[in-house]
Amino acid sequence: MSIHSKVESIPTTPLGKIDFPRLTMGIHPFDGVSYQSVERDAENLKLFGEVNHVADIITHAVQNFGFTVAQVDHMNPEFNRLHLQAIWETERRLQTEIGRLAYILIPITLNDEIIAYSERAHSTLFGYDLADVGEEAYLAQIRQDKILEYTVGGSLDNLVTPKTVEPYSQADAEKFEIDYATLEQYLGFFAGCKIFVADPGAEIDLLAAVGRFDLIQEYLDFLRNRFDTVISSVHHGGITIPLIEEQGIDFDGYIVPVNEPGMYMFPTQDRVVDAVRNTNKPVIAIKPMAGGRYLGEKAFKYVFNDVGVESVMFGMGTIEQVTETATAARSVLGLRS
Repeated sequence: MSIHSKVESIPTTPLGKIDFPRLTMGIHPFDGVSYQSVERDAENLKLFGEVNHVADIITHAVQNFGFTVAQVDHMNPEFNRLHLQAIWETERRLQTEIGRLAYILIPITLNDEIIAYSERAHSTLFGYDLADVGEEAYLAQIRQDKILEYTVGGSLDNLVTPKTVEPYSQADAEKFEIDYATLEQYLGFFAGCKIFVADPGAEIDLLAAVGRFDLIQEYLDFLRNRFDTVISSVHHGGITIPLIEEQGIDFDGYIVPVNEPGMYMFPTQDRVVDAVRNTNKPVIAIKPMAGGRYLGEKAFKYVFNDVGVESVMFGMGTIEQVTETATAARSVLGLRS
């Protein structure tokens, strides 16, 4: 993946059998997601509805700041396809190759119904965290979490808990399956793309919460037959990472929310930081700027220097944001911009 520019290359870190850049382009906000408000999301959907506009931003990041890998997704087909087209257009313009890190949702089913984002799944995960660290510590964590507040519709009053919705029982969990026919459809979305890294979705947390490590291993084995490098997104990293490693499940690395304000770090910030520091697998931090609330060099100093992650993935939605954020991130790595 050569870049025809005089920019100093982003250093890499080992990830499985590949060398992975320490700075990577995330997909947000090109799919509309702002982590701020529904109004901001709507603005993003209007802003990123044209291929050349998105390609201009990606081209700036690649040509002038040395990015070589971009996250891609399939969960919002219209905008995710447009994003893929913008990556292809950037490659055409620059005569280079951009690696795709593909987020692949795990279609977990119960009685033939996909449940990954059901209210009962959210209730189960709430109980998973609460049981591990206790009510006082967990509630202190989530009350300050503006990203969580955004994801539940703008108010923590909307949180789904075991008191409001019945979580999955162990009997339910024993009936969980992975719908591989649906998974093939998800993978088909990326037809024509060379996937550099496959990233099973954070549904891994739900499977770990109910003890279905057999399904995690089964899914990992399936992906390893398709892709050379397989990592996993983990949103409840403080619990899930130690659990799957105790089971001997061997992902090449993890994608984990890490930021100084502690947003979206479950069950608590301290537990996530401890898990990240104690795994021997590379960690790619996401949400380093806490959804646009913690900006500049300090965000990257925290994840790289204080926590010690190997790589960071972050979104940049304008030419100006690319310049500002990439310059800050590169500076922390000792790179000129």
